[in-house]
Amino acid sequence: FRIQIVPHLQNLTTNGTVTIRLDVLEDTNKIIFHVNNITIDKHSVSVTSTKPDSRPIKIDDQSHVEGQKYKIELNEGLKKGEQYLLEIKYNGALNTHLQGFYRSQYHDANGQERYTASTQFSPTDARRAFPCFDEPLFKAKFTINLARPSNMSTLSNMPLKTSDVSVDMADTYWDHYPETPKMPTYLVAFMVSDLRGRTAVNNTMIKVWSRTDYLPQTQYALTIAPEILEYFENYFEIKFPLPKMDIVAVPEFGFNAMENWGLITFRESSLLYDPRRSTNDDKRTIATVLAHEIAHQWFGNLVTPKWWNDLWLKEGFATYLEYFGVNHAEPKWKIVDEFLPSETERAMAIDALESSRPISFEVKNGKQIRQAFDEISYAKGACIIRMMNHFLGETVFKNGLINFLKTYQGRNADRQDLFSSLTEEAHKAGVLLPNETVRIIMDTWTGRAGFPVVTATADYERHKLHISQKRFYLIEKDEKSSWWVPLSFTNQKNADFNDTKPKFWLKGQYEITEDVELNGWYLLNTMHTGYFIVNYDERNWRALSKHIMDLPPPIRAQLISDSMDLARANLLDYDIPLRMISTMAVNDQAIMLVPTVMAFDKLKFLSDILSATPVFGLFEEYHQTIFKETYNIVTFDDRIDDYITRRIRETVLEWSCRSPESSCAHESRSRFRELIIKGTSVEPNLRPIVYCTAVRDGNEVEWNFAYDKYLTTSSTSEKNALLDALGCTQLRWLLSRYLNKLLDDTSIRIQDADRVFESVAKNKIGTPIAFNFLRANWDELVAHYGDGFNIIGKMVKSLAENMNTEYQLNELERFRDSVKDNLSTTSMAFDTAIETVRANVEWMKKNYGQVAAWLHKNKDNYY
Repeated sequence: FRIQIVPHLQNLTTNGTVTIRLDVLEDTNKIIFHVNNITIDKHSVSVTSTKPDSRPIKIDDQSHVEGQKYKIELNEGLKKGEQYLLEIKYNGALNTHLQGFYRSQYHDANGQERYTASTQFSPTDARRAFPCFDEPLFKAKFTINLARPSNMSTLSNMPLKTSDVSVDMADTYWDHYPETPKMPTYLVAFMVSDLRGRTAVNNTMIKVWSRTDYLPQTQYALTIAPEILEYFENYFEIKFPLPKMDIVAVPEFGFNAMENWGLITFRESSLLYDPRRSTNDDKRTIATVLAHEIAHQWFGNLVTPKWWNDLWLKEGFATYLEYFGVNHAEPKWKIVDEFLPSETERAMAIDALESSRPISFEVKNGKQIRQAFDEISYAKGACIIRMMNHFLGETVFKNGLINFLKTYQGRNADRQDLFSSLTEEAHKAGVLLPNETVRIIMDTWTGRAGFPVVTATADYERHKLHISQKRFYLIEKDEKSSWWVPLSFTNQKNADFNDTKPKFWLKGQYEITEDVELNGWYLLNTMHTGYFIVNYDERNWRALSKHIMDLPPPIRAQLISDSMDLARANLLDYDIPLRMISTMAVNDQAIMLVPTVMAFDKLKFLSDILSATPVFGLFEEYHQTIFKETYNIVTFDDRIDDYITRRIRETVLEWSCRSPESSCAHESRSRFRELIIKGTSVEPNLRPIVYCTAVRDGNEVEWNFAYDKYLTTSSTSEKNALLDALGCTQLRWLLSRYLNKLLDDTSIRIQDADRVFESVAKNKIGTPIAFNFLRANWDELVAHYGDGFNIIGKMVKSLAENMNTEYQLNELERFRDSVKDNLSTTSMAFDTAIETVRANVEWMKKNYGQVAAWLHKNKDNYY
């Protein structure tokens, strides 16, 4: 590909020329390629053989055809094995939907409006910028030439080669870039802007770009990016293959980031860190997103999936590997321990629904492709990759990955290619039997939706363990499903929590019986490395509960997670998890991060579903009683600059401030008043709690102050905290006014629309207001926000959290049916939301009475 593009930033148009060298694999007289919102200059189109003295081939017909395609029919055939040049002049749109080649704007430190033109081509939007073969299998080399005003600069995948003055456009330069390595169209990137860059001291090939006045905030990324890049180069034993890596904070950006080869683009809040105004959580986000995108330089860029049905092959790996990249750069965080609450929980929440989909599933059109960018591809993909690592062992797994990358570098591959590389290493090391392959095992995990619940029942006298499996559903369903399940095992007498290799397998069987040593408690799926949950006989659950504090924190989190999910699905009595959490909460004076986060997260479901019931007061009393010492220990003192301490504080204070009468809420309101009256700053890590609590308990004065502050602050971190806080108000008319800004107020950027809606929808008072707003403005919202980033789908999903009645379920289903002709990319989101609400309704029927009775019975004895 040779591409020349001229963006016109003021009138939102582009014009360009593309020359494509075609390698003909079969005789044909047709050429079909992708275009979307592009006008082809028919008179300019020419097809010429690369042979010397060749004349253009006569074109019989050319036109736009269905599927965002353009077809050229030739008077004579193109011959197999020969090469031809296709040349096209065209006009396009410089849109404002953050897709394709788009324009965004911002105000600099002096209030002056500035423009930026940048690209977002993944998954199917390169066709908006230039005519192309816009599918991942069509890898090509690209030579890019960009026109720019003299006061701006350009960036692309490769380093700038030369610049020269345009002879036919005033005050304009042409920037010329050398040919790229082979890559798919979705990784091509370029931009025109007045952004400025800083070079990393410890790796001069890395440069981080931002608005001029945000340049100091690039320091954190400049520090850790070289460390993460070096880690992955060493891990994969393959050097980063491009001559430079530009990392850019784009003023407006739809995703968190995009892994374009050599030009990684970011949302500003996912890259810029201000030590004075950014939070602990911001720092975590920057580190994880940066590691995720750098991991993509190998998984996705160097080796690309053949088609979008294997999206998990790049997104799952990038999600899994980001934890190791961050762990290398920030070892004190111990972030690998957070995989269970961050990824496994995220995946299983969707995968426990009947409407879930397989990791690998057939996708045929752009809408299906866009919806594949979900928790299943990212989080579940990461979970099953982690499981492979543990049942193969780190050495076999790593060697298999290296062989896979080296074999397919510069090419495309699918999951079977990966499984073959891993199987070869597994057979060499004797990890799998000669008749066993990774494909046999993993096809059961990639080819079907859901995950198993493994039920273990011990015969303590005969030392036998009966193990069975079936698919786990939130709503009970009689269905036979089986997976190849790796089962690690340990027990109280010979406890070894580091050995995560399987002691035995369910090899697609529904049940097995194994001889085991049973002394005290026993445990399956050590460290939750397998993507499944375990239910035990009651005797073992009681033993595990009794000894919960003798177990490592990750195991505590695992047991809380499994038992609460089993109870929610009516497979276990709530007495077991509620007492287990009580025992841990009372005795965990050190307040360990992962089990605390897990307990609070699982109890949030009960809090939400009980909030309008007669026993909600008893539930609040239960929570406040068992976590009394935790609330006393965790205060507003944010002087300890420690990642884990601040993560715990964030989790605990959010609950501590729930009651308007709590000391936490009084402190929050006091600090917010000081901010209004005296301009006293609130510490960055306390802002989300203080702002939300003060707006929740306040009136229009607090809301207006928060909104005005959102408009004036230059801190991306503070903007996010304020957007969340504005949805916390209990005044319905203010929530309505806030939502209306999504339609008639340019102060809310497209990238933040779902955040605004979710802040209202997740507010119990705001849920019906958000639902009514979505129903009343559906067509307008779909038209305004487009289909690029599942913005409307995220809005739909966020409604389900606080819905648990038959009436709400019926209304949601009726709404889905009423917009069936204009679903855009929301069909999967509707399925997820409706089934989540249905599960909530079922919970109220089957479990409410049990939990209510337990709270009444045990109000004086929770543990």
